[in-house]
Amino acid sequence: MSLEDQVLKFLTDISRKEEEIEYLIVNMFKPQLESKGVKLAKIKREFLIDDEGILRIGFSLPIMYYEEGDEIYLFLAKNYADYSTIEQLLIREKILKNKFSKKVRSFLIVFAIPKKYYDLALKLGIEVISEKIIS
Repeated sequence: MSLEDQVLKFLTDISRKEEEIEYLIVNMFKPQLESKGVKLAKIKREFLIDDEGILRIGFSLPIMYYEEGDEIYLFLAKNYADYSTIEQLLIREKILKNKFSKKVRSFLIVFAIPKKYYDLALKLGIEVISEKIIS
């Protein structure tokens, strides 16, 4: 098997394990999330269909969230966060707000995030939980 085939197989296997990896990251930050009032047992992962045309009607996005009362808790768990990660979270937030007409509380859970993106996320109202803020 060529190196290219090995890399492709590795990436394909990782994609199949995406849900497990997201839950693993969330659980690794369990104390920090619980201290913010998050109920980990309620978090579910589903595919959200954009029926409002925020991105494109019919577009399907994987999403981790739960509803409680008049609020939705939204989570995006990644190894590393950059501008596109924040954008992904904002898109999901907008679709949820339009779909359910509820306040959305967004959490970005990452192992590492550069300081400029950490500051941007906070400015946008995103709660960031990270092991390392890179200067």
